Amino acid sequence: MKRTLVFLFAAVLSVTAAWYRPGDSAHAMGMVSIKGGRAHHPVHFPSGKDRYTLVLTGTVLPPYQGDARVVVEGEPALPYSVYGSDPIVDLGLRHRPYFDDQTLTGLQPRDRFTVWVVIRPPEPLAAGKYNVTFYDTVTDRPVLQIPVFFGGGEGHHHEG
Repeated sequence: MKRTLVFLFAAVLSVTAAWYRPGDSAHAMGMVSIKGGRAHHPVHFPSGKDRYTLVLTGTVLPPYQGDARVVVEGEPALPYSVYGSDPIVDLGLRHRPYFDDQTLTGLQPRDRFTVWVVIRPPEPLAAGKYNVTFYDTVTDRPVLQIPVFFGGGEGHHHEG
């Protein structure tokens, strides 16, 4: 019964999110690994917005485990915030990493995670290339990097 309720809630939430997609939001998927990770696709945002929201979903590939700090890199530096996505009700069906202070803590192989990155440029961006990078907190090496482009069309979402 629990799994059915979780599935129904996720389905309603996904359909609602897919139906409403303003140009200032996008979704990206990636895989965290000791070899630097892999993004399924870059993210493209339109220029001229005062806020951008990027939802990042990912999976941890074995044998990586540890903590990963999430940063937005590029010039000029942009103000941003990163938020974890904790379930409203944790049914304890699987291990979940903990999010605190820009860092996913306790990542284990095959974990799935979601983080929200909100970027608020001080002035409208015309164009630019940035990266959302996950750094292992022990080695300071990247374990996932997602390219983010501003300008040149509407933001979009690709699967795979």
